Amino acid sequence: MPETSSDWPAGGGETGALMRGMDWGQTVLGPPAGWPQSLKTCIDLMLPAQTQIVLFWGPQFVAFYNDTYAPTIGRKHPHALGQPASVYWSELWDDLGPLLEGVRTTGRTLSAHDRPFQIERHGYLEEVYFDISYSPVRGEHGEVAGVLCLVRETTERVRSERARQQAEAALEATNHHFRMAQAAGGIGVFSIDLASNTLHASAEFCQLFGLPPADAMPASAVEALADREGAEQMSTSDSRADGSAPLDAEYRIRRADDGRLRWIARRAEFVRDRLGRPLQMRGVVQDVTERKAAELTLRESEARFRELAQAVPNQVWTATADGLLDWFNEQVYDYCGLGHDDLVGDGWSRVVHADDYPRAAHLWMRALESRTRFDTEYRLRRHDGSYRWHLVRAIPVTGAGGELRWIGTTTDIHDQKTAQDELASLNVRLEERVEERTRDRDRIWRLSTDAMLVARFDGTIVAINPAWKNLLGWDEAELLGKSFFPLVHPDDVERTAVEARRLSAGLITVRFDNRALHKDGRWRTMSWTAVPDAEFIHAIGRDITDQLAAATALAETQDRLRQSQKMEAVGQLTGGIAHDFNNLLQGIIGSLDMVRKRAAQQRHDEAERFVTSAVASAQRAAALTHRLLAFSRRQPLDPRPVKANPLVHSMEDLLRRTLGEHVALELVLAAGLWVTLCDPNQLENAILNLAINARDAMPQGGRLTIETCNTHLDSAYALSHGGLEPGQYVCISVTDTGVGMTADVVERAFDPFFTTKPMGQGTGLGLSMIYGFARQSEGACRIYSEPGRGTTVKLYLPRNHAGEAVEAQTAERPAAQPVEASEVVLVVEDEEIVRALILEVLAELGYRALEAADGPSGLALLEAEGRIDLLVTDIGLPGLNGRQMVDAARHRRPDLQVLFMTGYAENAAIANGFLEPGMAMITKPFSMDTLAARMQDMIGSGRPQGG
Repeated sequence: MPETSSDWPAGGGETGALMRGMDWGQTVLGPPAGWPQSLKTCIDLMLPAQTQIVLFWGPQFVAFYNDTYAPTIGRKHPHALGQPASVYWSELWDDLGPLLEGVRTTGRTLSAHDRPFQIERHGYLEEVYFDISYSPVRGEHGEVAGVLCLVRETTERVRSERARQQAEAALEATNHHFRMAQAAGGIGVFSIDLASNTLHASAEFCQLFGLPPADAMPASAVEALADREGAEQMSTSDSRADGSAPLDAEYRIRRADDGRLRWIARRAEFVRDRLGRPLQMRGVVQDVTERKAAELTLRESEARFRELAQAVPNQVWTATADGLLDWFNEQVYDYCGLGHDDLVGDGWSRVVHADDYPRAAHLWMRALESRTRFDTEYRLRRHDGSYRWHLVRAIPVTGAGGELRWIGTTTDIHDQKTAQDELASLNVRLEERVEERTRDRDRIWRLSTDAMLVARFDGTIVAINPAWKNLLGWDEAELLGKSFFPLVHPDDVERTAVEARRLSAGLITVRFDNRALHKDGRWRTMSWTAVPDAEFIHAIGRDITDQLAAATALAETQDRLRQSQKMEAVGQLTGGIAHDFNNLLQGIIGSLDMVRKRAAQQRHDEAERFVTSAVASAQRAAALTHRLLAFSRRQPLDPRPVKANPLVHSMEDLLRRTLGEHVALELVLAAGLWVTLCDPNQLENAILNLAINARDAMPQGGRLTIETCNTHLDSAYALSHGGLEPGQYVCISVTDTGVGMTADVVERAFDPFFTTKPMGQGTGLGLSMIYGFARQSEGACRIYSEPGRGTTVKLYLPRNHAGEAVEAQTAERPAAQPVEASEVVLVVEDEEIVRALILEVLAELGYRALEAADGPSGLALLEAEGRIDLLVTDIGLPGLNGRQMVDAARHRRPDLQVLFMTGYAENAAIANGFLEPGMAMITKPFSMDTLAARMQDMIGSGRPQGG
């Protein structure tokens, strides 16, 4: 071989060309000039050979190979050429390295037959087989300098041999199955010659398909019997020819003789030639119709079970006979947050609380071994990491095929378990409390300052506590076994007996007051609360004698304070009223003087104008006096239907005088205002007090607006203002443009005695009285105010439907007309002018009239014989007052009709029960027409009916 690669002769194929072009100076061996002759000789012989040859040279086993070998190493070529074998055969080096080293060391030839190697071909590793001989190559001095490998690939032979062996084993197994099938009976055996498509079948085969027995028949005769369901599983001539026909298959046929549908199971194999091409298909068939029906029933049953399991709220699961879980409904996944693969098998151990798992697993194993019901409780981890208690139950179920399965449910009982624990804890606490309460009851019995009593329903005393000694002076020994009723005030005995009977009927006494005898002879007022049991009355009594006395004194004090508040307002009104009253008197006196002058001048036609002026002034004076009397009187609430608009309008003059010229008054009165139910005089009082407060809040002047409207308060508003019922209300609001109030002042504005006025200028009772009036009238009072923006006070008074109905039924009263009758009217009046006017009216009406100037004179006429149909009397008379005179006269004349006249407020007398049936009242001053109408009404109502 030449000394340099460039001088090498042509030849050796691609590998020889590569070797000639390589820069050997950069390799382990160095330039070829230094190579031994033995190496060069081997290379010259190796390159043109048609056998795969590899030469490994030197201590590092540098690789040389020919073109024939290059495809075997794939992508390693040409990089492996001239490189140490350990670099490019690294995946084989654990086996190849020792083998090469062994040849070089021993100098013997070694051989390997069908040796497997994992070689990268076409981009992936492939297992290939080789016959390889490893021969030593001697160097210049007889040493082993290299190893020459002759390689022959045997992959195809090895694979063919293995396929043959497998086919023979399969054939033997098939023949065995055929023999077993024929021996078992009911199983048909067949073979199909693929070249002729001829079917050879056993008698059992023909019977299964409803065909007449035949040794041979076209395969298409069986193919024609295929039903649509499972037809793709039946082999055809094409699928058999290319070997794609399924070997193990189940399909449905329609039998040739009777047309019945039957399911057939086929197990088959192909017999192939040496090239692997199918020559014959042979196998066995069996009727599996009953099994398919059972499987269908089982699938439907399982489908229904799983559908039901998904619908129930519980967690449902199933397990195999050995206890491995294999199915779960969605509720299981939703609860634990794990998937099927996480839970299947023994995955349930992942979610059971560590403290509960050993016990649960032990019980599960016992249930599996005994095949008995599994029933226990343990904690399961939820998807959020918390643990909740569950009741877990499972039962063994045997399927149609005899296989055992478990069906289980898991029910969340955490809340129930918690409640049970709490109940148990509560029972313990209750027992402790009962003991404690018993001790407390004994202490209360001994230490209570209230009288405690246990008595039978007939009043027999069974037990009393020590407080009886302090409250009523009695020792236990003095009262035990005796009746309680001798200790009760005689006037209260019947009421007390009735209350005892109520208790015996099972009712409870919340508060019952009676008087009990103190040992020193005094009567003490006791307030009792009592409950019954099966045999006894258990009562607690509190001495409220001093409380009642204090309450009476407080009520009197509050009444005096309330009157003081009124009089305070009256005092503020006095100056303005006196000025206005003088103006009114001037109008009356001046007008009458002008009438007298015109009469003296015979100018009668001008008198009417002055008379009208005098009457108008007098009526205004009467209204002003009536308001003042009504405002300043003392009387309890007298609720009645009230039309707020006329009431507010009638107060206009009084309010303007009160406010003064620097405050403008505006009335905004809604049309169609409902009737309300309240005390009209208290309403006037409230409006006047609010006007005075508003005036004081506007020292520099301003505007006061009184507005009325209908409103509906809904449930939400009523609920936020405790004690107020939702419904329809009349709203009266008083708004000023004054200084306003802060939130804390508004909060306390209704408190008694709270005032922002300087000392001596206010009692602090005005707003509290208005609030009390509104609440007593079943209404409400609200304040809306901001500093610098004024104040609005709203009164809500309930609508009164009954008052509206009465108003609607009231007809307009006709003017009094003269009558032709013999009725007699007695007039008792100490004012001669007033008495003369009344007598004049009676004469015009056609009545006979008697008169008296004082009470005794009037009584004398009433006690005398003679007819009197109506008594018209003043209340304030000399000698006897009007009521005393009437009371004395009614002994003789019980049906006497009486019309009282008074200069005081009419309502004061009515509210205090002054009037009795057959009595009426008219307030001075009144017009003569009004008096005439009232007298005619009363005489008419007292006149006998019928003719």
